Amino acid sequence: MQTQGAENMVDSIASSPPTPVGGSRADRFARKLFRMLRSRTQRHNQHLWPFVRIWRNPAGVICGFRAFGRTVPITPLEQGYDPDDREVHLILSGPSIAEIPYDRLDMGAAMGVNGSIALMHKFKVPFKYYCIIDQNFVRDRIDLVREIVACDLTLYVLPEVLRYIMQGIPQELIRCRICIVELISERAYQRSAAPAVLKRMAAASPDLQLLDAKQGLGYSFDASLGVFDADTVAYVALQVLISGGARKVYLHGLDLTLQHGMRFYDEGQTPQTSRLARNFARLIEPSFRFAAPQWRSRGVSVINLSPVSALPPEVIERQDWHTLLKE
Repeated sequence: MQTQGAENMVDSIASSPPTPVGGSRADRFARKLFRMLRSRTQRHNQHLWPFVRIWRNPAGVICGFRAFGRTVPITPLEQGYDPDDREVHLILSGPSIAEIPYDRLDMGAAMGVNGSIALMHKFKVPFKYYCIIDQNFVRDRIDLVREIVACDLTLYVLPEVLRYIMQGIPQELIRCRICIVELISERAYQRSAAPAVLKRMAAASPDLQLLDAKQGLGYSFDASLGVFDADTVAYVALQVLISGGARKVYLHGLDLTLQHGMRFYDEGQTPQTSRLARNFARLIEPSFRFAAPQWRSRGVSVINLSPVSALPPEVIERQDWHTLLKE
């Protein structure tokens, strides 16, 4: 029923730009020089140096950010999420998204990730929040990012993501509020956290649940302490939403399978690569399986609306999205 509409939506999206943001010779040289001068424990900082300066508050949370001589206002995490949004829809990028008639869906606040904004080309989706943790998405699809930052929403980003946004988009076009989150094992301008450090942090806070210190896997109920990566933005976005106060989250497009393609939107001539096949069994599935009982124990309900999701129902409860259609 929605296939034709999905095709029209796809056709309306411009192809990705030929030269990625941060792809100049000077950018590449800076990253190469950083890798030569610093150890592997600092490798994650190659996208920041020497263009970015940060400031931290007494709790160690980033409160100031300056890149390329420009300062961008940072919204504190505790002010980024509306506590009244107890129920929220997390709209991801899986191909199953294309089957949902969003103009007939009964939903309140929504969070998008990466290319979810493409839905706005066809439907009026109530994006109140957004999350981007992949700097490659920003560099490759600055056209879509430009649409995101022009909206009245709260955008959650990693520091390196914000660096490329500021490099690729004039500041006067950035109208959204920006909250910075950090991966707990890879903080900006710090060394990557050793397993022993992660164990000490988890022992000191009940909001940090550690699955595998060596791989840096776990779950965070407090985004100000950092979030755990599982090689999918969905996992980070869930931590952000639940940390903010969401008690019920509907997951759209959590397909996590390459069987029907990677993303619902057109990716132009140079589609982004995916590590899904390599990392699903190693990182993604174990992380969700670990996190699910953690959030259930705190009274949080997470519901998977994808009918083709690689995550089994015993990990995340499934529901048919048709049940959410307006009467």
